[in-house]
Amino acid sequence: MKHRHQRWMVGAIALALTACAKSFDMSAERLTPLRPEWGIVIGSVLVKAVDDSDMTYQFDIVQSLPGSPDGGPNSKRYRLEAKAGEERTFVSSLREGKYLFKSFAQERIVGVGGDLGLVFESRAGEIRYIGRLVVEVPQRVSRGKEYRFTVENARASALTHISNRHPELARQAVDAPMRTREQPAP
Repeated sequence: MKHRHQRWMVGAIALALTACAKSFDMSAERLTPLRPEWGIVIGSVLVKAVDDSDMTYQFDIVQSLPGSPDGGPNSKRYRLEAKAGEERTFVSSLREGKYLFKSFAQERIVGVGGDLGLVFESRAGEIRYIGRLVVEVPQRVSRGKEYRFTVENARASALTHISNRHPELARQAVDAPMRTREQPAP
């Protein structure tokens, strides 16, 4: 009973925080010319789920501030939704700084998801390709962590996807992949 109550509380808190979050995909907006102190990041997510292939997953992204690397009360919060089995490309205009792909969760299902801890940076005046985040969710959980994730370079498909709406961004993007916190910056 205690664990069920804790899971419910965690779910309620996560829902409250994401209600205040802004969409991470800003590809429908006019993003050029770049504003001072702002950069653009381009990337994608792909959830590979053995069952529940028609489910949607939500990713939580936060601004990482000094003293609050996981995002504090003053951190900007973003959300990105992706349907299982479909690559979800995004373009985001962000204030210069460090950001964290914090976690992901299956919509409407408590307990399916987990922490990611992937960091990336937005740099003023730069357009950065941060990679494709691939999350694999197995059919049944046996022991240990019930998901795996990797970051791949799928630059060609992501930039082709955005080139119709934002050709200038596709031409100027430089590689700056997401990394785990333990990995040093390139």
